[in-house]
Amino acid sequence: MGLTSVVSPVLEIAATGAAIPSGVYDAVLVSSAKGVECAGADAGRYKSLPMHVVGAKTARAAEVQGWRTDIVAGNAEAILPLLLARYPEPAHFLYLAGRDRQAALEAGLGGAGHSVTAVNVYEAQAAQALSDDASAALGAGEIDFALHYSRRSVELFLNLAESAGLSDALPGIVHIALSSDVAAPLEARGLDVARAEKPDEDHLLTTLAHSVS
Repeated sequence: MGLTSVVSPVLEIAATGAAIPSGVYDAVLVSSAKGVECAGADAGRYKSLPMHVVGAKTARAAEVQGWRTDIVAGNAEAILPLLLARYPEPAHFLYLAGRDRQAALEAGLGGAGHSVTAVNVYEAQAAQALSDDASAALGAGEIDFALHYSRRSVELFLNLAESAGLSDALPGIVHIALSSDVAAPLEARGLDVARAEKPDEDHLLTTLAHSVS
């Protein structure tokens, strides 16, 4: 697109080292590649089970580590009806999850009579500051667009910008949000927000391309 990227992670992913309880599971769920990468050796004994995942990136990470992926869906809302159709009788799922997550998938499965054992194998720790490059570019008014992937990362970004005295730079940016939920804190500040038509990176980048043109 002819754009230059300035990267400033506001979340740092770390494995928790949580042990996976022994049990009889029917399938494994994972909604992020980090759930696979941070699961640890304990998870290996369940590789004979079908793994149902959210996102093609997650599927690739799972397959690299020898998991047998089955259902692959674009987001948690899309995978729930597929799981309910695949498992008409009560099933027990092992969910390799992040500590901070939306509850829709677990609630939907539980409401249909399934059991979910969620293990928090990774967590997202808040960064203490924006990157030097990002702070300098914001301060100089050189940022035209900002890509936002999660509500928590948006909230952290806003707080870090405020702490750095850069809040006044934010109204001059077009903020591209992955979903309505991600957009909400930005819109609450009265910022210029464009939402992706669907909550995945391809649509996020399509929205950016439309904003550029």
